[in-house]
Amino acid sequence: MFSKILVACDGSLQSEKALITAIDGCMKEDSELHIVHIMNINTFSAIDTETSYGGAESPHDISRKFLEKGRDETVNMIDRVCSEKNVIYTLHVDGGSPGHAIIDLASKIGADLIVIGSTGKGLAGRLIIGSVSGYISAHSRISTMIVR
Repeated sequence: MFSKILVACDGSLQSEKALITAIDGCMKEDSELHIVHIMNINTFSAIDTETSYGGAESPHDISRKFLEKGRDETVNMIDRVCSEKNVIYTLHVDGGSPGHAIIDLASKIGADLIVIGSTGKGLAGRLIIGSVSGYISAHSRISTMIVR
């Protein structure tokens, strides 16, 4: 069993399954559970925020609202699962490149396990946008569990 577990959650069904797997299969009574949600700001590049859009929302504002909505839905899922399992956790929310941010946080908090879901992208999806779980398994020095 592990004493400090970091679970990456992006709001997907796979990340919910990863959270449940971490709670049910990896925790002991005195384990610390840390959960991270990274708002992938790389998905939406900031578009010239100085430009006037004549009263309409700028693409930057639309992207920000989309990311915030995803964050709120993810936090609601985390709260629901942890309440059902009667588990106390520490939530970390940040923005950036998910792979880098997850590895950096795991090192910072001294995690001995990273748990992440796999979205099951095909070859084309991995080539175009990459795989966070693949990046973490290749670059992290911390044990990593990929839940399918």
